[in-house]
Amino acid sequence: MKQRVVVIGHGYTSRLGLTRSLGKAGYAVDVIVVMVEHRKGKIDRTPPVDSYSRYASRVLYCEQDEKQLMELLLVQCVEPGRKAVIIPDSDFSAAVIDTNQEKLAPYFLFPHIRHTPGAVVAWMNKKRQKETARKVGLPVAQGVVIEVVDGTYELPTEVPYPCFPKPLLTLVGAKTGMGRCDTEKELRAAIAAMAERSATVSVLVEECLPNQQEYALVGVSDGTVVHIPGILRIDALAGGGHFGVAKQGAILPVAGYETWVERFKAFVRETGFAGLFDIDFFQSGDQFVFCEMNFRYGGSGYAYTAAGVNLPQQFVTLMQGAPLDDTQFIESPSTYINERMCVEDWYKGYMTTRAFKALRKSGDIRFMADAEDPLPGRMFDKLVLRKGVRRLVKRCIGK
Repeated sequence: MKQRVVVIGHGYTSRLGLTRSLGKAGYAVDVIVVMVEHRKGKIDRTPPVDSYSRYASRVLYCEQDEKQLMELLLVQCVEPGRKAVIIPDSDFSAAVIDTNQEKLAPYFLFPHIRHTPGAVVAWMNKKRQKETARKVGLPVAQGVVIEVVDGTYELPTEVPYPCFPKPLLTLVGAKTGMGRCDTEKELRAAIAAMAERSATVSVLVEECLPNQQEYALVGVSDGTVVHIPGILRIDALAGGGHFGVAKQGAILPVAGYETWVERFKAFVRETGFAGLFDIDFFQSGDQFVFCEMNFRYGGSGYAYTAAGVNLPQQFVTLMQGAPLDDTQFIESPSTYINERMCVEDWYKGYMTTRAFKALRKSGDIRFMADAEDPLPGRMFDKLVLRKGVRRLVKRCIGK
């Protein structure tokens, strides 16, 4: 009987990467699609691209509501006589799993910090993360915290310009309002955008350090042993509705980054986290500046599987009681393309059609196309055609 794994998340790219990684490793995969309400107040209930994967045993749906998600897990995903493994693929799902550990523990295995409910959510606080990063020798940007209560706040005089605002707690506000602000007017507009999503929110406003190159890494930890098999170099970021998400990059061996990787490992050990994680950082001068750790699988995580290191499989075997395998590493560089970010940038006018077509054909690793699992790629092509028609109509009517 196959080990069952439940993948929970918002975006079809990373869900698909997880589903393929787990399916190819021989696990039965249940996918829970968390449907998010868009700005117009509507929820898109169209079956997403990843729902067509041959490796998805079942595809279930729920809105971004804790009660709905818990009912779905406890009613439809419990397997008599055997615990399924849960892999959260969003901050929301990670928080729900973390705060409901006592209800889930009899039936599931999942990421945790010493099996303590609420511990993961507490570590999502960026101020706490920055303090810990300094402790282990990782540089961080300086900043101030602005408390927004019912949409109102006071702007401190010591705000550094240019600056970069972001919600202090990862799961509040997503990427809404995030971006460089050169003036007070731009900062107030960014905070207003965050307050629109959550009227009471703590906003971390950081100085903008010279950013020569963005990086990320995905790894797995048992709480003590931390395995980081490679580094993700971000060559291009999405500029549209998915601001800050990598659309093009490369996965690299850790050779040459060893000193910094050890510091990132030390940071993860400080949290005590057992699970899949990703960390964002950037190069400024001769230093790597820590941005944040996410207690979930990273959006570009499938690049590791495609390059030969299946981190989701390692996490499942860890949850089954096996010691963490920290002997597998990325051997050689590979480039990757996140097609979803490319099509969104093209649709919103951040990229010409010629550049979009050229980019889709580039890269050693693509997140949609897969010879062993072709249907999601075909459904994605249909999505591109639909967006192409809408893009043409928008251009014709001037909107």
